[in-house]
Amino acid sequence: MTKAPQIAGIMSPSRRLTTAHRAGVPGGGAGGPLREGSPVHIPGRSEAWGDERVPPDEVCVSLHSLELANLGVRRAQVHEQIEEILDVKERRGHAYCMWLAVLTMIYTGDIVSAHEQCRRLARDPRWTKGPRHQELLTLMRARVSLLAGDGVKAAVLLGEALAYGLPGSLTGLAVAWLVEARILAGDLDQGHAVLLRHDLAGRLDPGIPDLPHILAARGALHTATGHFQHALDDLMLCGRALTARGVANPAVIPWRSRATFAALATRRGDLALALAEDELTAARTWGSPRGVGLALHAVAVARRDDTSVPLLEEAVELLDLAHARAELVHALHDLATLQTEGADRSAARGRLEEAAEVARESRNGLWPARLEAALERQDGPTLTSQELRIGQLAQAGYSNRQIADTLFLAVRTVEFHLSSVYRKLRIAGRRDLHKVLGSMSPPQ
Repeated sequence: MTKAPQIAGIMSPSRRLTTAHRAGVPGGGAGGPLREGSPVHIPGRSEAWGDERVPPDEVCVSLHSLELANLGVRRAQVHEQIEEILDVKERRGHAYCMWLAVLTMIYTGDIVSAHEQCRRLARDPRWTKGPRHQELLTLMRARVSLLAGDGVKAAVLLGEALAYGLPGSLTGLAVAWLVEARILAGDLDQGHAVLLRHDLAGRLDPGIPDLPHILAARGALHTATGHFQHALDDLMLCGRALTARGVANPAVIPWRSRATFAALATRRGDLALALAEDELTAARTWGSPRGVGLALHAVAVARRDDTSVPLLEEAVELLDLAHARAELVHALHDLATLQTEGADRSAARGRLEEAAEVARESRNGLWPARLEAALERQDGPTLTSQELRIGQLAQAGYSNRQIADTLFLAVRTVEFHLSSVYRKLRIAGRRDLHKVLGSMSPPQ
């Protein structure tokens, strides 16, 4: 086994185990989840944190909590441990300890408390002087804003941080989060430009810092631009990278949920359902409303059966509870799509109006045009199941001949149905299909 890199001045994994046992940290002994020789996955991990004079026991508890969060177990215990760390004023001056604690708080799904901690740190003089404190605080504030659905604010914070210059250990993470922020703001070209500027748009070195976050951001961008096979490739690589780092919790990166939509759009229904159900199992084990809501959404669209509407309704409730506004907009849109197919146009219109309001409040630039078009279509004819199937196949990149062979139809019949699809959806052609159909799979 390759020896884990050791941060100067910070305990090695084996010493962390010893200290955890000595300090009485639950689970820190031989029967606990920490694995000797396996470093805890820490976003933005830096070898330059060695001058942090952090009391060993505090580092130990923070690392132990983060390790539990990575594994996706004992959420209540993790939340309690992190609250104890954050409540002690003397500890708040330690950049490394606070970075671990706030990241872990975010993983528990308590975005409100994480936001309050960032506000508290911003008022602390110790966090306004040193560059390391300022850099980490900016990233924490941006992450909280991003997860709360405010891509505009997150993009401003991250753009300024990168412009001023960040250490190499934080640059990849900031770039990944900035790309996701640009997507939420509707600036897809800017998101791609960020990747190009940092030489992260092509083949990636497996050893670059925060590879999983970069792959997840690229996957999100590919999905938003309708390049679903590329999205699926990046998200599956992201999952493998997280697994290699000992991360099983979808609260870190919900890669399976995201990959579900890409798999559906590329006509890989079996893979989509397997990913979604695995995600739901892991999310329920951890218990974060956000994670469970995301997974329920993925399962609902992957199943596309009589259980889908109730599952999406539950997902909407959980995502609203979690203040996950971007994901809430997506879930409301897909719920409205299913309700429209079920001839419940009144309920569908209500959901679309709700989604439009959430998008407006959170300054979401990705969804308003799509939601407006969906509302306009409520007054027009709906797609038949045959038209929807053909539209989905065309969106996935199938040629008219391939669609005809798949559905045992004449090419002329496919052309006729596609013309009807474009007319009903009020779009110019197949390149606009992903804007209105998204990654919803056709009915089986």
